[in-house]
Amino acid sequence: MKRDMGLIRELLLQLEALEKSPHRRVHIHSEGDELRFDDYTADQVDYHMDLLYEFDLIASGDSQDAMMSGEWIFDRLTWAGHDFLDTVRDPEVWKRTKSGASKLGGLAFGAFKDMATAYAKHVAKERLGLDL
Repeated sequence: MKRDMGLIRELLLQLEALEKSPHRRVHIHSEGDELRFDDYTADQVDYHMDLLYEFDLIASGDSQDAMMSGEWIFDRLTWAGHDFLDTVRDPEVWKRTKSGASKLGGLAFGAFKDMATAYAKHVAKERLGLDL
């Protein structure tokens, strides 16, 4: 299965928006409302949730065998998860980043994040006149 950065972004946005207290774990299912997306199957969601854990963008005390059952234990976004989401949250930054990455045929995650950061700086300069 191919990694889909659009689904990574959507999952992080959805998880960030969950109504939960900071120290409470949430059990969510890939076929439940919390992780349902019109353009993606439950298998795609499971695969990408596993990638979020693998790359330490989200934290949980126990993600073992979660992909087998489709149930995920979610504690919180990690610092890296918040940083990445803050970088790609703005729709214009996201649009430019996706376009740039597609022109290159895809990028490793670090390079993708670096490109998003560069576009975010460019958008900040356009909107605020700031050189970051």
